[in-house]
Amino acid sequence: MISTRQNLATCVFRSYHSQQLLRYPQHKPPLFLTPALYSYSTHTPVHATPLNEKPSRTPSIALNPPPSTLPPPLSLPTRESNLSWTEKLKFYYKTGRAYLSFYKTGIKATYQNWKQLRTLRTRIPSGHSAEQALRDGLLSRAEYHLIRRTRSDLSRIPLFFVVFAICGEFTPLVVVFLGLSGAVPRTCQIPRQIDGAREKLEARRRESFRQGTVSGNEQGRLEDVQTLPRPIMLHVGRSLGLYSSLWDRVGVVPTMLLPRQILKAIDRIDVDDLAVERGGGVKYLNDEELKLAAGERGVDVVGRPTEELRTVLAKWMDARKRASIIDLLARRPSAWPRV
Repeated sequence: MISTRQNLATCVFRSYHSQQLLRYPQHKPPLFLTPALYSYSTHTPVHATPLNEKPSRTPSIALNPPPSTLPPPLSLPTRESNLSWTEKLKFYYKTGRAYLSFYKTGIKATYQNWKQLRTLRTRIPSGHSAEQALRDGLLSRAEYHLIRRTRSDLSRIPLFFVVFAICGEFTPLVVVFLGLSGAVPRTCQIPRQIDGAREKLEARRRESFRQGTVSGNEQGRLEDVQTLPRPIMLHVGRSLGLYSSLWDRVGVVPTMLLPRQILKAIDRIDVDDLAVERGGGVKYLNDEELKLAAGERGVDVVGRPTEELRTVLAKWMDARKRASIIDLLARRPSAWPRV
């Protein structure tokens, strides 16, 4: 137990100081990127693009980030009925060990992603954002999302380490029941946590639609975020989870900050649409990336078949030719314009 936590602490310590290192990348970058990314299933290296070449145009490689940007598989022991107290102790011990192994693997993945991120930054010109580099063709969609997700994970690791150091094997219970999902890196999120967060967001989205936003025949009128009607602004914020539901409960929503958050979300969606189109289309997204892409566009994914999600996302890409992103976010998919 002590050895496991020491190893985890070492990984967290390195990741905690990564933000300073990211500001001052190596002045003499290697000719090739870090040779391998962490692969959960087979530990097979995922080779990255050399610095002197353009991002890969192979659709599946260019569109889908490596598995190390997602949580590793979680294998828990099966609990049988009518267990004796000694057998229950063994079951809980094995369950705790499984969670420790899961978190350790997730932190290692974040560390490997951080090393890859340091090298990818050398491809981005000074003063440019990752979004601009993707627009300019300097990054593939897979590389862009590796950068974006790793930055998010690194910002969460310090608080997550504090929670884990205090709670240990009980971390999953604390995270789920106290709603501390925002403190957990993506690579350390258990399936129950991910599913619970999606269900809450989608329930909130459905309730927002029931309150009413825009009618289906008002197409092409929502262009400027700064002049959005308050109900639509709040709906987009709820639909994408841009502000906490706690603000709705207390009746005081920070609408002064929402336009900036919405603009950032629109920019991310716009550049991702461009990358998907450039990489060959929705058909080349794997199942998990398809769910993530649909969720980021305000589409419900819980309980829906993969092919149905692929059809809806393809419909989004077609609708973008006639409507703005904010216009689509304010409507149900059935009200999106058709080409």
